[in-house]
Amino acid sequence: MDGYLNESQTTFGSIHGQSQFFPFHRRFVYEWEKVGKQYNSAFAQPYWDEMRDYRAPASSQVLSSNWLGGNGQGNNRCVQNGFQAGWTMTYPNNHCFSRSFSNNGNPTSWYSPEYIESVIQRSADMTALRPGIEYSLHGIVHLDIGGDMSQRHSPNDWIFMLHHANIDRLWWQWQSDYNHMWTMDGPNSDGNAISINSNIAYFNEPIRNVMQLGYGQMCFQYASDPIRRRSLDASASQKMASTLPGEVLSEWFPDTAKSPMAFVTGEVSEERAGKPIPYPGTLTDDWISKQHLDRAAVKRVEADARNFVDAMKKAKYNSPY
Repeated sequence: MDGYLNESQTTFGSIHGQSQFFPFHRRFVYEWEKVGKQYNSAFAQPYWDEMRDYRAPASSQVLSSNWLGGNGQGNNRCVQNGFQAGWTMTYPNNHCFSRSFSNNGNPTSWYSPEYIESVIQRSADMTALRPGIEYSLHGIVHLDIGGDMSQRHSPNDWIFMLHHANIDRLWWQWQSDYNHMWTMDGPNSDGNAISINSNIAYFNEPIRNVMQLGYGQMCFQYASDPIRRRSLDASASQKMASTLPGEVLSEWFPDTAKSPMAFVTGEVSEERAGKPIPYPGTLTDDWISKQHLDRAAVKRVEADARNFVDAMKKAKYNSPY
């Protein structure tokens, strides 16, 4: 694992806050999966759809003792359950594997499936999508899990790979659903414009090699294809399309507004009547600085998320999640 941690730390300042973010992490998680296959040819890297657990992240089954384990304990926040229980990490120094959940062990809400779907539908290019995902769901999961996960050696925590596989899945959804298969724009790590012919940070190969899943070395797909499998499932999508006023749909879900029934079937379950969407957590100034992010850009994304929640509350929309 140390090689992957060194790779992540070496490239840290070159992959956050600019358009290397998505292609680097796709290539990084793929490399991890390749190593797993050397030990078990059937190994496939799973993803954690964190939006499904956004209201009460600490209660997620993923963070139970049967899976990845929960919060750390004691002064050093050492994790004592789950399959990484009692691990001693050797990078960047010898220490117990740790987590330190925010808000005294009970992280506030993350980002809802509805908001992430809105970001995807409203993003016309990578310059819009990347901060919309990186400064929302990506950052809050790292920060709220804490411990190793909130440091430059975050790949110490197996949550890292599940988290970034999910971030990659969202990028793939945007690529495949909205005609962005080969869209790569915005700044590169050197400040110049990025393109599919630019090299992936750390890896000596062009970004075009990782742009399309199911081809070349990217010989994988995400479960539950066809591609339109979303975190926001059919019944929730139908409820959104049928209950939100037209002007709200047009502003926040432009694709749905054009064809409200384009990807939904069935009835909305009464048992999933839902609750109002809460405001998501925000990134700390320390995290923003450590990630070398543009603070003003982060605050714009956070303000957008709050405006989204306000619009949903005003429309009396209740999320089934």
